[in-house]
This record gives sequence, C-alpha cells and structure tokens, in this order.
Amino acid sequence: MAADEGTGGNLQTGNRSMGKAMDQNNKNDNRQKKKIRFDQGCILAVVLYFLLAGLLYFAAGTQLYERTARKEIKSVQWDYASAEFAAGYTLRQTFRCEMDTMESFQFYAATFQRANAGQLLVRLIDDTTGQQLYENRVDMSQLTEGQAVVQQLPVCLKQLRGHMLAVELSSEDGAAGSAVGVWYNSTAQIKQMQMYSGGEAVPGVLCLDTHGTDQVWTGPHYWQIVIPAGAALFAYCLYLIRQYRLGRKHPIIMAAMLLDKYRFLIKQLTARDFKIKYKRSVLGALWSFVNPLLMMSVQYFVFSTIFKADIENYPVYLLAGIVLFNFFNESTNISLYAITGNAALITKVYVPKYIYPVSKVISTGVNLLISLLPLFLMCMATGVRATKAWLLIPFDLVFLLVFCIGLGFMLSAVMVFFRDMQFIWNVFSMVLTYSTPIFYPESILPDNFQGVLAINPMYHFIQFFRKIILEGISPEPREYLICTLFSAAFCIIGVVVFKKSQDRFIFYI
Repeated sequence: MAADEGTGGNLQTGNRSMGKAMDQNNKNDNRQKKKIRFDQGCILAVVLYFLLAGLLYFAAGTQLYERTARKEIKSVQWDYASAEFAAGYTLRQTFRCEMDTMESFQFYAATFQRANAGQLLVRLIDDTTGQQLYENRVDMSQLTEGQAVVQQLPVCLKQLRGHMLAVELSSEDGAAGSAVGVWYNSTAQIKQMQMYSGGEAVPGVLCLDTHGTDQVWTGPHYWQIVIPAGAALFAYCLYLIRQYRLGRKHPIIMAAMLLDKYRFLIKQLTARDFKIKYKRSVLGALWSFVNPLLMMSVQYFVFSTIFKADIENYPVYLLAGIVLFNFFNESTNISLYAITGNAALITKVYVPKYIYPVSKVISTGVNLLISLLPLFLMCMATGVRATKAWLLIPFDLVFLLVFCIGLGFMLSAVMVFFRDMQFIWNVFSMVLTYSTPIFYPESILPDNFQGVLAINPMYHFIQFFRKIILEGISPEPREYLICTLFSAAFCIIGVVVFKKSQDRFIFYI
C-alpha cells in the first residue's frame, strides 16, 4: 500500500515535471517563432524598400531628371499695342534666361480689329554670344485679336542659364494699315528686362511667356542615393535583430511587438468604427461612393457656373481635392474622440492606448479607398488617360495616412485635458478648407499668400495627387521630400505628445 502511494506520488511529480517541461518547450517554441517572424519582417522591410525604389524610378521617368523651370517668364497684363510691323520697324525685348533648357516662348498679337497681310519675322537671339538661335515667319493674315503666338523651338536650347536673350520682331513686307502689332504693358518694370522700339529703349515690357525646364540633381545620382541608403537600412535591421535576440528594448522593436500582439484588436476596432458610421443607413457604405460625387456636383455648379472658374478638366480637379480633404477632415474629427470615446474600455481593460487613434484613422482610410472609385470613373468619363505615373498614387496616400495618424495622436491627447479642442478644431478645419486650393486655382491667390501655401501640408498632398492624376506625370523629387518631412514630423510630434500624456488620461476621462 505504501509502495503504491509512493509510486502514485512519483507519477504525479513526474507528470508535473513533464508538464512544466512541455510548457517551457512551448514557450521556447513561441519565442523562436517570434524571433523568426521578426527576422523575416526586417528582411521584408529591406526588400520592400528596394522594390519601392525601383517602382519610383520606373514610374517617375524623366521627372527624376528635369522639372518645369521655376523662373519661367510669365506675361504681364497688357494695356497698349505696339506700332504696326510695317517694313523697317523692329521691336526687341531682352531678358535674362533663368532656366537650363528653353523649349518655347509666346507673345500676343494686336490685329486692330481688321484683316492684315504680310509676314511677321520672329527671331530669338543670344545677346551674350551674338548668335541667332531661332527664326520663323508668321502669316499675319492668320492672327486674331489677342491670340497667343506660340513659337515652339524645334530643338530645345540648352546651356543658356545666365545669358541675355532677345525676342526680335520685324517684317519685310508689312504695310501701314494692314500689319499687326503686339501687346505690351507700358508701365511695368521688371529687373533685367528691357524693351526697344525702333532701336531705342522705351518704358514697358512685352507681354511675353517663356517655357522650359531645369535639370534635377537626383536623376543622374538616383541609384547613388538609393543603394547606400538601402545598405544603411540593411545594417540597421541587422542591429535591430541582434537587439531583439538579446531581449533589449528599442522603440521600433516595442512597436513591432505591440502591432503583432494587438493586430486582431486593431482589426476589430477598425471594423467596429466602419460599421457604426453606416449603422441603420439605407445606402450603407455606398455613401462613401456617393458623397464625393454629390459634393463635387454642388461645388462644380457653384464655382464653374456662378464664379466662372476656368480650370482645365475642372470636375477631376475638384473631385481629387474633395476626396483627399474629406479623408483628412473625417479622420481628424473622429480622432478627437479616440480616447474620450473609449473611456469605458480604457478604465476596465489594459490595451495600449496608441491603438485607438490608429484604428480611427485606418477606418476612415477604408472610406478613402471607396471614394477613389468615383474619382477614377470621372477620369474615364472626362478622357483623362491613365499613365504609369498612377502607380505612384500609393506614395501620396501613405504620406497622408501617416500625417493624419500623427495629427490624430495630438488631437486625441489634447482633447482629454481640454474639451474645447473640438470647437477650436472645427474652426481651424474651416479655415484650412478655404486656404487650400480645393475648388479654386492657386493662381488667384496674391503673391504674399504663397508662403501660407508652402506651410500648408494639405496643399502639398493634394497638389502631389493632382499632378499624377491630371498631368499623368510624377511630382518632382522636391515634392516627395516635402511630403515625407510633413508626414514624419507630425507623426513623431504626435507620438511624443501622446506618450508623455497617456499616463494621465485615466484621471480626466
């Protein structure tokens, strides 16, 4: 009997030991699986980096090498017409070239409301070297009042930056009473521009436009930038893998572990927010499709009919701005209540509080993807051609998403301590709506307002998007840098603000 009891005790002890060993083995297996997943995630990050770099190089094309010249000459408003180009009369406009490549120029005809005859001789001369760069004859009888006389240069002129150029207009067979003139502004004074009439310097400036491109440094050096940066990323990933295996804490490691542990909860919160928005709605999620079209229809009628907005392909221009700005407005407005609206969960169950603002923004990101469908349909209806540059649209959407997540962190944290933030933000959103060129062209804004646009993140995100959709080309590298800086800066500031204040949330919610 005693032997049996001893045997039973040994069996129980052996079972407990075996159970502990199995638990330990399971824990070791889980740790090993997590290490493998983390290693794979780091390797995937490096692979994804090079894939995105290759996609950008392919889709951006020539925009990596050149951009529209920033110092093109823009025509001033005319107030006088020049003398007729009868035989022997010459008009010259000199100007300093501030572009790397000159592609075309244009001036505006004054026909004096009559039929004219003869030929207008157009020359482009490099006054710095004395070389004639271009010559063309324009039939005066084909010109109409105020017509832009475009001179497309057959060969792009390069290496002219800093040279003094001259547009020279004359006629060999023009006759008084049947020859055209050109429009100019008699009072304008522009540095390094001088007009000459009949060989004498006169006040005023010819209504002249020049078009060309500037070279971009990133093009020839693209892979020289990408490959070292990729090598640095690879080295940093190896460092993170080592830190993870040694069990050391690191912000990126902690963030990755939290996302891995709570990814199911993030999915559930995102789905909940999406369903709540359309709860008891007849159309449901279809509103994400219909709403941008309805807003576009109303604003299109108001601004194209009443205010006569003269923008090429205005429906797509308008809808592109509406879709992105609606996402910004919706994501920031619901992020305000990310913490205060989840007070019941926060006080009862421990969950990292970062999850709540992130899930709010991601749920509105679903609406954004649905809202892109009517935009693409409008592009098809208006004849906008899809190009390889459209592959770059996800870059802009990621920039905007990260920016809104960072702003969501800030707003949700401030809202806990200062409930008036909801009213202040409504006013600020309205100001931002009207200070961002959504339904009007930026050209109508005065020059002293351009600085406000430069510090407006939404202006850059929307212009980035429109450049791809409407022009079918990539934004210049400078815009990628600007959007990246805005997104990263707001995300970092948002995380810092949220982290420093989250421990005090419990006392105020």
